[in-house]
Amino acid sequence: MEKKALKILEAASDKALAATILATFKDVEKNFFLRSWKTSEVDSGHFVEAARRFVDFRLSGAYRPIGTTLSTFNNNELKRLENATGNEAYRLHIPRALFSIYGLRNKRGVGHLGIVNPNYLDATFIMATCKWVLGEFLRTESALTFDDTVAVVERIVDRPLPGIWDIGSTKRILADGLSLRNQILFLLLAESPQSSGRLLECTGYSNAAYFNKSLRMMHSERLIELTGEGLCHLSPKGSKIAEQIVWDV
Repeated sequence: MEKKALKILEAASDKALAATILATFKDVEKNFFLRSWKTSEVDSGHFVEAARRFVDFRLSGAYRPIGTTLSTFNNNELKRLENATGNEAYRLHIPRALFSIYGLRNKRGVGHLGIVNPNYLDATFIMATCKWVLGEFLRTESALTFDDTVAVVERIVDRPLPGIWDIGSTKRILADGLSLRNQILFLLLAESPQSSGRLLECTGYSNAAYFNKSLRMMHSERLIELTGEGLCHLSPKGSKIAEQIVWDV
């Protein structure tokens, strides 16, 4: 999915800017998942800088080169963008979303000392807003539906899970004592969707019939979505359980 997102962004800007947008987004998501609130919030400033350049490019056909200083992000800048000609998302909604990230990053004890220290609620808001901005970029510049856009954004990042050994062709669970069900959820949290065959291989489970029965039971409990083609998608319900497994490992 990262390649799909990259292709859309490149077509709407250029390779350097597209790569920077995705790289900075992945930094925000990775550190949010690791519960490093301050680092995630700091990284959001880099995402804002990349996203502002993308907005400028879509409205004017040019942007200030990466590595050079952008203009001050304030109400005058918001008014300038609002008065530009172009898509309303780029003139109004996205700049204001970016400005809210920028304000929290700079005024809530992240980039500078402040009364409020980096915390879960601020980091959650910033993460969700970064996802929304990236989703708007992808949706606006492609034929993706809202649901398809969500699927692309959610599958851009490979989460760095403790207890999983990635050896390229497969993944091995190093965490001890996990039930088969929890192993499946654990693997799908790292990457979703995956084929039932790959999950069977990664777990090393010997009884394929019981394994597939477990997948069907998890499907009926809405922990996963098991398609007719044998693809397993982690559901929001399953994701919540899987994240708890990670922090219990």
